[in-house]
Amino acid sequence: MWKEEGTGASSGGSRHEAHVLTDQHQRLWRTLPPLLCPDVPLWKRRVIEVFMGKTTWFAVSALQVINMVIWNTYQCSIFAYTAELSTSPDAQTGYNARFQTIYYVSMLAFLASVMTTSALLGVGDLGTARVSQSLAFVICASVFSYSWAQFFRPRPALRDVPPGSTLLKSGFQELSSTIGRIWRSWQTLRYFLLSVSLSESATAALSTISTTYMTHVLEMSAAQIGKVFLCVFVAGIPGSKLGGWIGVKLNPLRSALLCLAVLVVNTSLASYMLTGPEHQAEMYGFAAIWGVCLSWIHPTHAALYCTIIPRGRETELMGIYIFAGSVLSWLPPLVFTCLNEAGVSMAVGLASLNVFFVGGFVLFMWIGDFDTASAISRGAEDSTWIPIDESGSRLGISGEYEGKEHGANGLTGVMA
Repeated sequence: MWKEEGTGASSGGSRHEAHVLTDQHQRLWRTLPPLLCPDVPLWKRRVIEVFMGKTTWFAVSALQVINMVIWNTYQCSIFAYTAELSTSPDAQTGYNARFQTIYYVSMLAFLASVMTTSALLGVGDLGTARVSQSLAFVICASVFSYSWAQFFRPRPALRDVPPGSTLLKSGFQELSSTIGRIWRSWQTLRYFLLSVSLSESATAALSTISTTYMTHVLEMSAAQIGKVFLCVFVAGIPGSKLGGWIGVKLNPLRSALLCLAVLVVNTSLASYMLTGPEHQAEMYGFAAIWGVCLSWIHPTHAALYCTIIPRGRETELMGIYIFAGSVLSWLPPLVFTCLNEAGVSMAVGLASLNVFFVGGFVLFMWIGDFDTASAISRGAEDSTWIPIDESGSRLGISGEYEGKEHGANGLTGVMA
């Protein structure tokens, strides 16, 4: 965002829709290697985790906290770059669906490699963990080193650090200003981020809550629970394909609405039908549907966001997007725990996830017309630019503004 020596995979001019198809495909394939592995500090951390044991578990746990910070930073960079690939909704939907498919296939391949290697070596749980970290280090170091050396090149800064300020200070000031503009003025982004904060908090909590439910209500063993999550991972592969297809046939907004509706129905039926150990077999079917939806909703959210954000602030806005997706991740487990401690059935606790799914659905409905929202994005080179139509009515925004200028695509805008 601010002027500092850095690296990137595209030039400053690549933010515009004037990409040719060949250049898009080349940049897409250059994005894939870093998508398959974390940043340098992450794979270096794998070396330390190889030595995990009874006396080092606390230090390794502390590293996991650091890992989450680094991982979110890495995700912010990746999402910012994918936002620059294209402003076409169909292209963004296809890219994000493809990334999600590769992610699930890679995860399954890694899981199979760890299980096979551990079985051949005849190691226990601790040995399996060390095998996992060793393989992770080898794969991440190889793939990331190659992509860094071959595909990344200097990237022009989008703007200069103001005189008398510092990179950190100006960055936080700009971030605070942008959040304020979104909340006051940019209705489409405001509703999107609120929706994501609700729906993705529920999807993040689904694994924790369902594990508790399978253990105490369905009385499933650890091996059975592992098979359930394997179903989730396997179902994620066709789920990402399905989400990409629906997103192109409809649009990312309608695709997200449909996915949330399926999540509500599936979670409701699961809480109603899975009442005891005699229903263990049905759990695999519900898990498969959850797996489809999880691999459907996340790339759809990313594609939708990439097509409605203003151009030129991708990294900053992607950081806000990642924050919105995790800021309420503690709330669904808290609601589930409070209901359980109050003596309420765990079935009701599982169904409580629907409060967040329905909330996300309603907020998405308030976004309005997707074509209008994406047209605003294509006409905005900066988040201070607020488009209005030819009659002077503001499109999807509210608030008071001063000044006026003309934007791209024949739209007229006002400056915040």
